[in-house]
Amino acid sequence: MNEASEKIGAAAGEDGDAPRDLDPARAPGARRLPDDVADVLEALPANVALLDRTGRIVAVNGGWRRFADESALSLATHGIGGCYIEAAGEAADCLREVIAGERADFSFVFSSHSEDRQCWFRAYFAPLRVAGEPGALVMHSDVSEAVAAEQRVFQLLHYDSLTGLPNRAFFLDRLRHMLAQGQRYHRKLAVLFIDLDRFKVINDTLGHQVGDELLQQFGRRLSAACRASDTLGRFGGDEFVMILPDLRNGQEAVAVARKLIGLLAEPFRAAGQDLYVGASIGVAVFPDDADDADTLLRYADTAMFRAKDLGRGGWQFHTPVMNERALERLHLETDLRHALERNEFELHYQPKVSCASGEIVGFEALLRWNHPTRGLVFPADFIASLEESGLIVRVGAWVLEAACRQLALWQQAGFGRTDVSVNLSARQLEDPHLIDTVRTALDVSGLEAASLELELTESMLMRNAEQIIATLGELRRLGIRLSVDDFGTGYSSLSYLKRFPLDAVKVDRSFVQDITADPDDASITRAVITMAHSLKLKVVAEGVETDGQLSLLIANQCDEIQGYLFSPPLPAAAAAGLLEMRKRLSEEQLRSQQRQRVLLLVDDEENILASLRRLLRRDGYRILVANGGEQGLEQLAQNEVDVIISDQRMPAMTGVEFLRRVKTIYPNTVRIVLSGYTELQSITDAINEGAIYKFLTKPWDDEQLRANIEEAFRHKELADDNRRLNHDVQIANKELAHANQQLRSVLDEKQRQLARDEASLDIAQEILQQVSLPIIGFDNDGMIVFANREADLLLGGGVPLLGSFAEERLPERLNGLLLAKDGGGIDWAADGGRWRVSCRTMGETSRSRGSLMLFLARESAP
Repeated sequence: MNEASEKIGAAAGEDGDAPRDLDPARAPGARRLPDDVADVLEALPANVALLDRTGRIVAVNGGWRRFADESALSLATHGIGGCYIEAAGEAADCLREVIAGERADFSFVFSSHSEDRQCWFRAYFAPLRVAGEPGALVMHSDVSEAVAAEQRVFQLLHYDSLTGLPNRAFFLDRLRHMLAQGQRYHRKLAVLFIDLDRFKVINDTLGHQVGDELLQQFGRRLSAACRASDTLGRFGGDEFVMILPDLRNGQEAVAVARKLIGLLAEPFRAAGQDLYVGASIGVAVFPDDADDADTLLRYADTAMFRAKDLGRGGWQFHTPVMNERALERLHLETDLRHALERNEFELHYQPKVSCASGEIVGFEALLRWNHPTRGLVFPADFIASLEESGLIVRVGAWVLEAACRQLALWQQAGFGRTDVSVNLSARQLEDPHLIDTVRTALDVSGLEAASLELELTESMLMRNAEQIIATLGELRRLGIRLSVDDFGTGYSSLSYLKRFPLDAVKVDRSFVQDITADPDDASITRAVITMAHSLKLKVVAEGVETDGQLSLLIANQCDEIQGYLFSPPLPAAAAAGLLEMRKRLSEEQLRSQQRQRVLLLVDDEENILASLRRLLRRDGYRILVANGGEQGLEQLAQNEVDVIISDQRMPAMTGVEFLRRVKTIYPNTVRIVLSGYTELQSITDAINEGAIYKFLTKPWDDEQLRANIEEAFRHKELADDNRRLNHDVQIANKELAHANQQLRSVLDEKQRQLARDEASLDIAQEILQQVSLPIIGFDNDGMIVFANREADLLLGGGVPLLGSFAEERLPERLNGLLLAKDGGGIDWAADGGRWRVSCRTMGETSRSRGSLMLFLARESAP
C-alpha cells in the first residue's frame, strides 16, 4: 500500500488539526479527515467512499454525496422498483474479499438504470487501512459516454446505417456460424440473394432520397417475412441477402422465394406515388451446392443474375439440376390438385407385431399416389406439396375414412381384433374441424374408436402446446388412442411430454438402424423404452430389418415392432392375406427373450379361469391355473412364476392369506388380487405390508386388465434386472478390489525394485568416481550422461562435462571413435600425456544403452 493510502487510512480514525467532516448525513461511525486529505478527495473526478472492516461507509467526498442525493431522489420518485443496479451481488462478494485481504483490487463496469435513463459506471475497489483496521477505498466514475461510444462503434461496424440490417461482415459471421451448426447437426441451409429489379432507374430519375426511402421500405418488408431463426442483411446498393436455416430440403427455400417474390411485387409508396419495383432471387443450398460461406454467396449471386436474365421478377436455383427439380415439383403440385378427384390415392398397410406373442396387433396406414404417368409415388415426394398447398386437410380426411373403413371390413371378415394407426399432419392438428372429421370417419365406417390410433410428431406437439393438449383431450374422450411418431428426433423434454394424453411412443428408425452396432443408439433406445414404460406408455420400434435388431429390442422389453423384417407396407389385399394366414414372428425370433412370461391364475370358479385364459392367451404368456390356495402353492413349487392373480373369496384360504404366504416363500413374484368382494381392512393391511401389488375389481375391463398385467410383468422384469445388476456390481466390485490389491502388490514390488536399482546405481556411480582413470558415459544421442572427476579435469578443464554433447566437448578424433561404435581404440595424446582410449557399446549383458569411453595411461597399457 502506498504512503498516501496509509495517510488517508490513518487519518480516517484520528483527530487532527482543523478536521473536516465529509459525511453530510453524519451517520453513526462517520470519520473526520484532515483538510489536506479531504481536499485531495474533493479534487478527485470520481465518487469516493471509505469503508470500514464491516463494509460500512465511514467517509465520502462531495462527488459521492451528490451521487447519493440523486439515487435518493430516484428512489423517492420511482420507488424501489424503478431504480435497478446490476452486478450488486458480485460487487459485494469481491468487496468482502478485498477487506479480508484475499484480493488486491478490482474494477468493473456496471449499469444503473431507472425508468427514464440509463447510466454506466466503472467501480474500483482497493484495500485501505482505516483507523488501523482493514477497510476499503471505493471509487466510481460515470463512463456512460464511453459505453455509448462503444455501442455506436459496434453499430457502425456491424450494421447497415440506412436499413439497420446486418452488414456484409456481420452477415458473413452469422452465416459461418450457421454453417457450422448445420454441419454438426446435419441440417440444410439456404442462402437467398435478393436484388431489386428496377432500382437504378428509380434512383437515377427520382433521386437518392427516394431511393434510400425505397430501400428502407424494402428492408422492412423483407424483415416482416423472416422467421425468428432467419437472418437478413444488406450488402450495399440494392443487394439484400437472407439465410434460411434448419430446412428439411431445398424445396422449402422455393416456398420462401415464392412468398418473397409476391410480397415484393406489391407497390411501394414513396415520393407521393406507387412504385412497382419487384425483385429477382438466387438460391444456393448447403450442403448440396457448397459447404462454405463465400462459395454459397457466389452461387446465390450467380443464380440471381440468371433469374434477371430469364425475365426478372422470379427466382432460380444455382444448379440446372435443382431448377429442373423445382419445375418438376411445380408440375407435381398441379397434378396433386386433381389426384383426389381422380381416385389416384391408395393406402398401403404395414403390420405392427407384438414382441410378446409375435402376432399382428395392428397396421399403420401409409399413403401412396398412383400417378398416371409416373407410377407409384411415395409420400416423401409429395407430402410437403400437400402441406404447402393446404390440400393436406382434404387428403388427410380421405385417409382417415379409408383406413377406418378397411379395418372395419377386416374385423367383419373375422380376422380378429387389430387396430389401425393414421399419421396426422400439423395442418390437420390445427384444423378446427379435426374432431368432426374423425367422428365422421368412425360413424361412416362403423369402426370402434378404440381401434383407431392417431400418430403425431414431437415437433407438432411443441408448436402450440396448450391448444394441442386441449385438442388431444377431446380426441381421447372419443376413445381414440394417441402416439408420438419418430420419437427421439424432436426437441420435447420428458417433463413436458408427460403433460400430453398419450398412449404410445414410436422409436425412430434412425436409432433402430444401428442399434446392434452403435452403443449410443442402443443406450438411447433402452432409455426411451424405460422412460416410456415409467409413464405407462407402449413402445413401438420402427424400421426393424434384422433378427439382431429384433433380439435386442425384445431383450429391452420393447412392446411392438414394425419393419421390413416382418413385412413391408402392402396394398389392402396383400395385408389381408397376412391376417388370413395368421402370419407371426417365429418361435426362434421370439426366443431371444430370456424366458417366457409365466402367469398364475388362482380362482375357485372355473368359468372365471376360462374367461381369463381366453382374454390373456393373445399376449403370449404361459398361463398356469389353480382352483385354490393349496393348489396355487403346488404350482409355485413346480414352476417359476412371475405374476399371480388371485381371487379373494376362496374356500379354505382367502386370497390375502394365500398371497401373504407366497410373499414369504416367493418374495420376487408380483401379486394381484382380482375380486368382486372388498374386505377393506384386510386388503389395506396386505397392500401396506407388501403382500399385494395391486387390487383389481370384478367385473373387469378387458383392456385395462391386460394393461395392468403387462405393467406387472414389466415391474417384475425391472426388479429382476435390478437384482441381477446388483449381483453383477457386487461381483465386479469384488473383482475390482482383488485387481486393485494385485496392482498394489505389483506397484509395491516395482517401487522396491526401483529403490534397489537406485541404490545399485548410486554405488556404481560412486565406484566410477573413485577410479583414478578418466571414464565418460554417453546415451544413444551422444549426450554425456556420466563423467568422473578425472574425465572433467582431462577434457573439461575442470568444467563438468555432464549434460553436454560429445560433438561439442570431445576432440575430433575421440568423437570419431564414439561414432564408429566398433569397440575399437586409438592412441591419443593430451596435456603432455599419452592415452589408450577405447569405446565400448553398452547392453551386451544388461538392458543398459549407450556407450562407455575409457582412458588408460599409455604407460599402464598392457
